[in-house]
Amino acid sequence: MRRLLLAIAALLPALLVTGITVSAANSPAQIVNCSTATACYSPNPIRVTVGSTVTWTNGTSIAHTATSDAGVWDTGAIAPGGTSSATRFTTAGTFAYHCTFHSDMHGSVVVSAASISPAATSPPVRRLAPGGGGPVLPVGVALVLLGIALFATGRVRHRLTAR
Repeated sequence: MRRLLLAIAALLPALLVTGITVSAANSPAQIVNCSTATACYSPNPIRVTVGSTVTWTNGTSIAHTATSDAGVWDTGAIAPGGTSSATRFTTAGTFAYHCTFHSDMHGSVVVSAASISPAATSPPVRRLAPGGGGPVLPVGVALVLLGIALFATGRVRHRLTAR
């Protein structure tokens, strides 16, 4: 039983310290009043990672859609001031879309593979994450110290009972 606890105490910190930051987030997009059709979707392109969702909010005075050029998704008519349901992107690639009502309105969603670690340009984070995740490193260090203490206690007991 003690060996099982030691194994758990040794492996758990390694799992916690590993910075797996695969995240599926919702990316809001806007449909805005525009002078050129390519500027009606904002941002354009929309950049997300695999597993993320996109919702479009119509900030104009007439209805629009965000419809996949390949027929993969269609938000349906988004009324002025309305927001589409979330569209999930499960594969990497570039996905073109348009407004069914206004053929000159078009945009794209660029989906990149989910990263296993933070981008090299990201600064180190020393505070709680916006999603509520706690400081992982102190928890990992505490568990490593707990494992060492359990190991040392077991060795001392073993030596005392051997006498």
